[in-house]
Amino acid sequence: MIVVVTNRNINEGETGENLFGEKPNEVSLDELRIAIANHDESNERWQVELLPEPDAMNEANVPSKRLFNRIITAIGAGELKADWLFYVHGFNQSFRGNLEECRRLEQTYGVNIIAFSWPSNQGGFISNEYRDARAAARASSLALDRTLEKLGRYIEERNSMSRSQGVNSEGCSIRLNFMCYSLGCFLVQEFIKSPIFGGETRIFDNVIFQQADVDNKNHYTWIDLINSRRIYVTINERDAVLKASDIINPARLGNTAERLIAERPIYVDFTDAENVGSSHDIFLGIEGNEVITQFCQRVITGGRGELVRGFKYDAYSNTFRVDE
Repeated sequence: MIVVVTNRNINEGETGENLFGEKPNEVSLDELRIAIANHDESNERWQVELLPEPDAMNEANVPSKRLFNRIITAIGAGELKADWLFYVHGFNQSFRGNLEECRRLEQTYGVNIIAFSWPSNQGGFISNEYRDARAAARASSLALDRTLEKLGRYIEERNSMSRSQGVNSEGCSIRLNFMCYSLGCFLVQEFIKSPIFGGETRIFDNVIFQQADVDNKNHYTWIDLINSRRIYVTINERDAVLKASDIINPARLGNTAERLIAERPIYVDFTDAENVGSSHDIFLGIEGNEVITQFCQRVITGGRGELVRGFKYDAYSNTFRVDE
């Protein structure tokens, strides 16, 4: 199942993969809509159901809350898996491209997806588009905060209800992990650094920064504020995409195995591991390396990836590396 939370514009009269566009929501980048996306295998088409918003919103009919309760019921009935990945995509991602990427993650790792889909592909010359995307990422931090705050509140309400009913449970049955990718990591960085951040990441087991297009310098000042169970940072010094980003930016966190001095993250350096090459995508872009496959499967479902057999710790760089 793919749940889409987006501040993209709605294309009136369109359906499927064309329902949402590449521009910000007409109201503002803080305006969010929710949809459910399913891929019709027989017709190779996307079906995207936009959740309707009632004219008069109240506590009982909030679309996101009703969907959350529906999902929890389906998990309890065995109709849906309990493992969910909250995913923030990177630069130059169309809405269709975001759906296809989520589908590959869903199929590869056996997880359901909550896709935070933001307008990162607004057109124009690539240099201007990149600057526009960074501006959109920064401005989308409030929308991300609202999304995570609601999700956390729904989970706590569910847990409180279970406790009041005397249910012997550790809490809500859903298992949540979080991954941001490339420039999506910049969006998350801006959210964490802002005054609006109130520890909303506590609902996740793992928070994964995949090939982060953010400054390596001083990243410890904000990344240690994340209060999930664990934080992972992936690195490939030969990353071709981040090498291009280096032309206009300082050293990027996702391609720099130096100054890794934050206390909380687990840094994992994939540089020169078999079949990695210049890849910018550790989770979907590498084939034929079983150690990496096991790492990705484990962290995306809440486990400890650095404990996969085949990794060794390099104290000099403070990274875990594939031992070949």
